[in-house]
Amino acid sequence: MDITKRQMEIVQAAIQVIARQGYEKLTTKNLANSLGVTDASLYRHFDSKKDLIKMILCYFEHLSCEVIQQIREQSLSPLDRIRRFVNNRYEMFAREPDLAMVMFSEEFFKNDPSYAEYFQGIMHIHRDEVLGYIMEGQHSGSIRSDLNPLHVFRIVVGSMRLLVTQWNLTKGAFDLLGEGKLMTETIIRLIEVEK
Repeated sequence: MDITKRQMEIVQAAIQVIARQGYEKLTTKNLANSLGVTDASLYRHFDSKKDLIKMILCYFEHLSCEVIQQIREQSLSPLDRIRRFVNNRYEMFAREPDLAMVMFSEEFFKNDPSYAEYFQGIMHIHRDEVLGYIMEGQHSGSIRSDLNPLHVFRIVVGSMRLLVTQWNLTKGAFDLLGEGKLMTETIIRLIEVEK
C-alpha cells in the first residue's frame, strides 16, 4: 500500500472520528481539529472525502491481504489456516477497536454505493481464501465433506461479525480475543472430521 506517514495519520484520525462521532461528522473541519491542522492542509494529502474513505478501505484491505499472504507462506493445515485467519481478525479489531466500528458500520456503506462495492470486493477475497481452506480440508478428510463449503464460510465469518458487533455495542465489555478464540474452536469442533 502506497501511503505516506502523514496520510496514515489522517486515515487513523478519520477512522476515529467515524467510530466515535459517526460518518456524518467526518468533515474537513472536524478532521482538521482532531489533527491540529488547518482544513486546507488536509487537501494536500487527499483530494476529497471520498478519496479518504477509499484509503480507509484500502488500509483494511492491506491488513487483510498481509495476513492472507502470511498464511500462504506457512505450512499450516486447512483447519489451522481457518484458525489463523479468524483469530487474526479478532487480534486486529481488539488492537484497533475504532477500525472494527467503522468496518462493521452499515452507516459507513449506505452513504455511497461505491464504498459498499469496494468492501464487497474485499469480502470476496476473504470468501475465496477461506473457501479454499475449507475445500482443501474436505478433500484431505479433515473437514466434514457433507457440509456446503459456502455455508461453513458464512458460519465462520458470520459468527465473527456477530461477536465483534456485540463487542462494539458493549464498548469492549468482554475479552474479544479470548472469546473469539473459544468460538473459533467451537466451530472447528463442529466442522472437523472426528478422529
